[in-house]
Amino acid sequence: MTTFRSRRRDAGGPRARWLAVRFGQELRLARVTAGLTQRQLGALAGVTQQRVSRAERGSSAVSLDARCRLAAASGHELGWRLYPVASIRLRDTGQLALAQAIVASAHPGWTVQLEVPVAHGDPRAADLVLSGPNGVVHIEIERILVDVQAQLRSGQLKRQVLAERLQRTVHFVLAVADTRANHARTGPVIDLLARALPVASRDAWAAIRTGMSLGGDGILFVRVRGVSRGG
Repeated sequence: MTTFRSRRRDAGGPRARWLAVRFGQELRLARVTAGLTQRQLGALAGVTQQRVSRAERGSSAVSLDARCRLAAASGHELGWRLYPVASIRLRDTGQLALAQAIVASAHPGWTVQLEVPVAHGDPRAADLVLSGPNGVVHIEIERILVDVQAQLRSGQLKRQVLAERLQRTVHFVLAVADTRANHARTGPVIDLLARALPVASRDAWAAIRTGMSLGGDGILFVRVRGVSRGG
């Protein structure tokens, strides 16, 4: 018989508040990316500008109907799902090999941390964080690029919360396996990546190896033994 471990009753309240805040962060990013003001987004969704503002500020009072309409008006879709509390670890997903390759090349001046919680009470974690006198680098590791925009947005949101906690500038790096398939998947969104991740892979590697400041957000193609370039 399958067993499960129930969580205490009061765990739902903080989780609901956290989800409202995260929705607000993602909505604001989606709205700004779409080039819309709060008033314009509200008009498209059929809600007031004040309702948009409350949603972006993380108010729990915004209805599910309004959230769905705001998501749709910004070109997105709000989804709900249940999942086990235990999080997926790097070693379970095959990402650890990519992380090890980055760490092996990192300058000794970096302090290296794996799976760093972005904030107290937040279940999300930054895959890899390099901290040093010249800055902090948050690296999100993806073996396969499936939905580049979604993967990029998820990492940027985590970086935002991490930077607020650390009270430091945090540069974001999207690290992916150096395969032909992943290079091909960047083609359709090359303009987006150029704007969001202006630091090229070669320059990102140089900063990691020398311990110097990254100077901006970037992309990192990581070649790992055993991972086919054609994969």
